[in-house]
Amino acid sequence: MERKTFFTDVIVPLGVPNKYTYRVPQELNDSVKIGQRVLVQFGKSKIYTGIIYNIHETAPKGYEAKYIESILDDHPVVTPLQLKFWDWISFYYCANPGDVMNAALPSGLKLSSTSHIQLNGDFSFEEVSHNHFTEREHMILDALHAAPNLSFDDVQALLNLKSFQPVINNLLKKNAIVVYEEVKDKFKPKLVSFVKLNEAYKEEKKLSSALDQLEKKAFKQAEALLYFLHLEKTNTSKTENWIRKSELTRKVEAAAVSALVKKNILSEQEFEVGRLLFEKSNSVNKTLSELQLKAYAQVKTEFENNKTVLLHGVTGSGKTEIYIQLIKDTLAKGKEILFLIPEIALTTQLITRLGAVFGEQVGVYHSRFSENERVEIWNNVLSQKTEGESRAENQEPGTKNSKYRIILGARSSLFLPFHNLGLIIVDEEHDNSFKQHDPSPRYNARDSALYLASLHGANVLLGSATPSLESNYNAQQGKFARVGLPAQFVTGGGTDVEVCDVNFFEQSNQMKTCLTPPLFEAVENALKNKEQVILFQNRRGFAPYTECKKCGHVPQCVQCDVSLIYHKHQERLVCHYCGYSVPPPKTCAACGSNQLHFKGLGTEKIEEDIEILFPAAKIARMDLDSTRSKYAYKQLIDDFENGQIDILIGTQMVTKGLDFNNVSVVGILNADSILNFPDFRSFEKAYQLLTQVRGRAGRSDKRGKVFIQTTQTKHIVIDHVIENTLDDFYTSILEERQQYNYPPYSRLFELSVVSKDLNEVNHLSQELLQLLKPHFGNNILGPEFPLVAKIKNQYYKQLLIKTTKQESAISIRTKIHTAIDDLHNNYKKWNFKVQIDVDPV
Repeated sequence: MERKTFFTDVIVPLGVPNKYTYRVPQELNDSVKIGQRVLVQFGKSKIYTGIIYNIHETAPKGYEAKYIESILDDHPVVTPLQLKFWDWISFYYCANPGDVMNAALPSGLKLSSTSHIQLNGDFSFEEVSHNHFTEREHMILDALHAAPNLSFDDVQALLNLKSFQPVINNLLKKNAIVVYEEVKDKFKPKLVSFVKLNEAYKEEKKLSSALDQLEKKAFKQAEALLYFLHLEKTNTSKTENWIRKSELTRKVEAAAVSALVKKNILSEQEFEVGRLLFEKSNSVNKTLSELQLKAYAQVKTEFENNKTVLLHGVTGSGKTEIYIQLIKDTLAKGKEILFLIPEIALTTQLITRLGAVFGEQVGVYHSRFSENERVEIWNNVLSQKTEGESRAENQEPGTKNSKYRIILGARSSLFLPFHNLGLIIVDEEHDNSFKQHDPSPRYNARDSALYLASLHGANVLLGSATPSLESNYNAQQGKFARVGLPAQFVTGGGTDVEVCDVNFFEQSNQMKTCLTPPLFEAVENALKNKEQVILFQNRRGFAPYTECKKCGHVPQCVQCDVSLIYHKHQERLVCHYCGYSVPPPKTCAACGSNQLHFKGLGTEKIEEDIEILFPAAKIARMDLDSTRSKYAYKQLIDDFENGQIDILIGTQMVTKGLDFNNVSVVGILNADSILNFPDFRSFEKAYQLLTQVRGRAGRSDKRGKVFIQTTQTKHIVIDHVIENTLDDFYTSILEERQQYNYPPYSRLFELSVVSKDLNEVNHLSQELLQLLKPHFGNNILGPEFPLVAKIKNQYYKQLLIKTTKQESAISIRTKIHTAIDDLHNNYKKWNFKVQIDVDPV
């Protein structure tokens, strides 16, 4: 019988517009499946991991198909529904299939010639026999023990093999190595300090003697030891009398505990713990209020009518409790849940709350996890295809050792291989962090979630205290169902707002560094009452720029059109766009003067000023610089929750959905920077941000106070924030949007011409305008330079196309792609690119 010749269309992880067709070797005909990873050659010598998109018998036209090098998987790692979702992302956001693949797959699943490998810090080589690894695998492992990492070129040279990737893939399956697109730190498991009583002091007489001595000479240590004994007595977990050090230091001083360890009264040891440790028995089942029950019933009714629901609940109204009830309902049907959040910082509190109810069924997926952790989650979700149905029938929600049925994650978790998705919750749906800006695909996770839900037949719940204007409009038009939670869960809470005129207090010399007198007094009173304070400043670093007093020169980044920001902690001037940094100059580069001074306020400077104003207070800072490590968010939030921090200073991270009961004062230190941003969405964003910051106070049964420091005390946005009149405010904005044809009355396509040559950018952007005008006429704005026109030595110039919602999506994209292709054909020798951003925010 004649054997068939098969071809596969493969998605390669490169910015090429088409899938590439490869020939299947005869011996692999029975093994090849859609969704498998394959090793393919692209170009003269580079080997990449591709995904099989399609299998057929048609040879490509125009080029000879190369053979697949090898198949990496026995079973597909990408599902048919995922491939359909990738197609939609690629089409809607004008992205290449390879760009979507790069965004979707963890790097640990992508083996390429540009990858690196290193030993897995989790793997114990002592526990496996010598025969566990082949001779070639041993060669790689020996080399990795001698060097911290190897590139794929290094491995190829070491083994002297063309197709060396299967050897690497076997080592990955054995969990002996990890792979990275670029070299990162080795995976470090989560370590937690525990303490227990030394064996010598378990004798009652010796323990009593030690306590007597401590009470006479070191009372705080005696207090710490007594509290430890109390915790040991009430400890119900099977931990051989080990007590978490953090649990002990909630009530006693850390220094006292350390002293007990030094005296060998207590032993201290670090243990590796899982990322998600929950005790379901500790959960507190909150009874829903009457308003919550009503909202919950409405949401369920709308779900039955297949409606997307916008849950508009004021800050502190208890939206999370409704989410939990809906998750329980979905689990009972044997389906999966995706819980999307805009900021990694939010996972800390949500993990605790969801984990207390659902135990180890909660999985977390975001960019702060190492690649091997992300692959672990991916494979865990993927494996539920074969086991999900039987487990759903026989297992109660929250049962230990169950696989992840609830995924809590940032926007990238949309791409996980779900099989039976029943509910997608998009919390803080208004947040711009759901939008991917760079690299392509520039997708919006909130909007993409709607399409993903349609593929699975899942329900979607969008939650926010300040819904986006587009979602609010969709609810008004009947596209979404709107359900309201108009009051806080706890009675007696809420906030009062006071607007502080910075001009008045500066002119009368009453400012206390960065604080107006009313805010200073409120912070002072809060500290006296053992209450907590949040201060919000939307700029990190110490000072936004350094200025020469003589000539006014400001040091600029050599690669970007921005001033360098002074970071005192690093003692560097840093560019926040490209990372370029230099030591602070001693003299002006322009005139030679040594009279340089730092201008403006960043979170570092505010932290320093607050430490001077309130020396007895415990102060912490929450921004990108202070939360770079994996567990930094959790540590800060835990410390603040446990009362170990009195004043928390932060950027937008402190505004997003965090729940602290003891915060009585919130200060917005510079509202002008939010109000004056040149963007048609600036008023909407300012209202959302100010309202969210306001919602961090008054979440218990005491009223909180919010202070807005500004020079524009009568600004319309501030008036609406004080009155809490979202609907009236949005109505006025909608009138302006309709008048000037902006979303939600139109769709926007932002085209950026990018090149290292300024003259080329100017010329090409004008040429692109001429190519687009026959199709879009006067509905094109630009070309114009953006606020920052040069980033990483690349110049940007933008055109903005407005289209009506009635126009064909295919037609619009065809016209745009045709114009860009014509531009590339007309200027083949010019080195440039055109980026497309659909629905820019």
